[in-house]
Amino acid sequence: MGQVYALTGGGAEQLNSREATPAPKGLLLPDFGATFTEFADFANANPDGSAWDAFTLTGCSNE
Repeated sequence: MGQVYALTGGGAEQLNSREATPAPKGLLLPDFGATFTEFADFANANPDGSAWDAFTLTGCSNE
């Protein structure tokens, strides 16, 4: 498993689960998109699709 980075207003910082900090505005998962698109199921379902490495967090859910 690779590193996970917190996207803040000032850039990207390595996420440290042992620190009590507010939730970041987003997450950066390096190489996630490239690795995910290598799976045959993704390629078959999304022949022209792509996957990304950065995700914006918009809220929490209890579901």
